[in-house]
Amino acid sequence: MAQVVFDKALGEAYLARLRERGVETRSLVVRQNGQVVFEHATAPFELDHVHPLFSVTKSFTSVAVGMLAEEGVLDIQKPWISWFPEYEKDVADPRFDEVTVRNLLTMTMGQDMEPLVADDDDWARGVVGKGLAHDPGEVFFYDSMCSHLLSMLVQRVSGKTLSEFVSERVFEPLGITRWWWEKDRHGHNTGGFGLHLATPDLARFGQCLLDGGAWQGKQVIPAHWVSEATRRQVETAPSYPKTATEDRNGYGYQFWMCAGGGFRCAGLFGQLCYVRPEDGLVVAASSSTTGSKALLDPLYEVLDEARAGAAAPVDKEKPGTLDVVPTVPGAGESPYQARVLGTHALAQNPYGFDALEVSQVPASVDDGGAQGLKLVLSRGNERFGVTAGHGVWEGLPEGEGVQPIGELFPFITHSSEVDEAPGWDKRTAFGSFAWVSPTTLAMQSRELDQTRRVSATIAVDGNHLVCIVSVEGVIPAGGISSFLLLA
Repeated sequence: MAQVVFDKALGEAYLARLRERGVETRSLVVRQNGQVVFEHATAPFELDHVHPLFSVTKSFTSVAVGMLAEEGVLDIQKPWISWFPEYEKDVADPRFDEVTVRNLLTMTMGQDMEPLVADDDDWARGVVGKGLAHDPGEVFFYDSMCSHLLSMLVQRVSGKTLSEFVSERVFEPLGITRWWWEKDRHGHNTGGFGLHLATPDLARFGQCLLDGGAWQGKQVIPAHWVSEATRRQVETAPSYPKTATEDRNGYGYQFWMCAGGGFRCAGLFGQLCYVRPEDGLVVAASSSTTGSKALLDPLYEVLDEARAGAAAPVDKEKPGTLDVVPTVPGAGESPYQARVLGTHALAQNPYGFDALEVSQVPASVDDGGAQGLKLVLSRGNERFGVTAGHGVWEGLPEGEGVQPIGELFPFITHSSEVDEAPGWDKRTAFGSFAWVSPTTLAMQSRELDQTRRVSATIAVDGNHLVCIVSVEGVIPAGGISSFLLLA
């Protein structure tokens, strides 16, 4: 079967299909036969911005384990606890003593729920102190703690943190220089998530995998490990409903097998590195959506159409250009705007906010005197806000002491992590607003190096201003995804 030729027209057709289905893709890089054949960033994002990879991180963890295994200093058939005798006293279920490194790689440890971690918790103690629902090796259960135990193992065996090891052995040979990696509060890199990387660099990693671990003629990752890690090692179909077509095709060593052939590194909210050897393809994407299926189903469709010679052209002159994340639709002003502007004391609320402030600010782009809006929520000395433009993503500085409104929704493990970005990482927040009706103001925010999409809606009635703040694209700490305030 002849390869599908992936070109600019096919890339734009793919992006258009994603947009039609409401998939917010921030950056996309496609490589074919060793070359970059298509790349795209959707404003306000740029190709060189780093993004949280979430569970794509697991595949990098696998590579580190594989390097040590291929060098003969780590046996994946040995129990994990044999390297960590200090945890023996905390083991709640004697079957955990039989959990091998291979069980962790294949997500068959035997537990049926991840332990909760918060504050200064020892993550490994949370795992070993939890009983097993199944014998090790019996049942697939996707568990980021398996990957975290692997990170600890790499550090114990190599004497280097996972990030140090991967930096020296993978990133440097691939020419990757801009990245950072979160840690737990005991000095271990988070093995199941936490790596931040730009999409072009993720595509380089995918190219190395496609080429059997080689990059520009040099063997970076052992070819045998790439072959073993990226093939089906365990069945996953019994663990997912038939509608979950991307999750039922099997799992390797921290890699997923795919419905359309090939394999993928997959992360929460649509972080993806898909490798399809039959077409010599690597597709890397950073998104804020529901997961891999939302990205891969449209990709399979356009590839099948291209193979059949039926790919439709894309009319980029239509409203909703592919080059910008869609802004909030609606009017720029309202008869009730004066009622909303100003500082408003808030009714007593369980979240402790004192005041809501809405003010006009100059737009950064001169388009005939247009004004932006700034919303700030205050809680004691804390201030959270967003600056928004109408019809554009406004990125004006929030001002001293004002945090992006998205900081109200930290990731679920935030309190138990060290996840401070380096100084070079751009942390700008952007906002868009519109009056979606004469009495309802809607604002949205997007942040660089975050997947979360925060919405703030202010509704005007006869007695109150009602403000509802909610988030998508993140699993928030404490399970709080929305709250309501009255002014």
